Amino acid sequence: MAIRNPSASRYDNAYSRLVAWLKILLPLAALSILSTLFLVSRSVDPEAAIPYSDVEVAVILREQKIAAPEYSGVTRDGTAITLSSDSARPEGNNRVSAEALVARLDTSDGGRLDIDAGRGVIDTAERVARMEGGVRMQSSTGYVIETEEITASLDATFVESAEGIVATGPAGDIRAGRMELRRSDDGEGSPSYHLVFTDRVRLIYQPLPDQGGEK
Repeated sequence: MAIRNPSASRYDNAYSRLVAWLKILLPLAALSILSTLFLVSRSVDPEAAIPYSDVEVAVILREQKIAAPEYSGVTRDGTAITLSSDSARPEGNNRVSAEALVARLDTSDGGRLDIDAGRGVIDTAERVARMEGGVRMQSSTGYVIETEEITASLDATFVESAEGIVATGPAGDIRAGRMELRRSDDGEGSPSYHLVFTDRVRLIYQPLPDQGGEK
């Protein structure tokens, strides 16, 4: 016959009760810790956590923009055209609007025309770029031309102003109602390109200083 120790029985009962209580208390403690972490994370400043304002997020969601796009091509008469801008956004119907639009035309006769505008629209269906918002053109022949709006062809070398122009160059100061960059053939198959001013042209001639000195 086995003899039971009363103290061992009490120890077993106490141990069993302790285990039972721990099974309840430990999960509760874990839940308490998790809830504390959750509350702390909820108290983080959302503006410090996300580097965008509500306005910036709304713009990103509403508008599809392309950063620093660039377009390049060659016209059928051999002029290399490069267009770039700070950003561009598709407008539908094969049109793209651009901000801070820059164009460069390198003609086959070695000339160059640099164009800067505040904004513009590139129409790939009509193969034209319309630039506006304070247009400034600088040619390799020494002319600087300012106007409000121009249209440049993308498949032929042709640029025209929509409004009056103010220009400075080797001939002096020029004011005119219209300006064009267009091709001119010399009859021998070698095209050249010229700036042509028309419509109420006014020229203030500035003679070059005498380089020969006194005689």
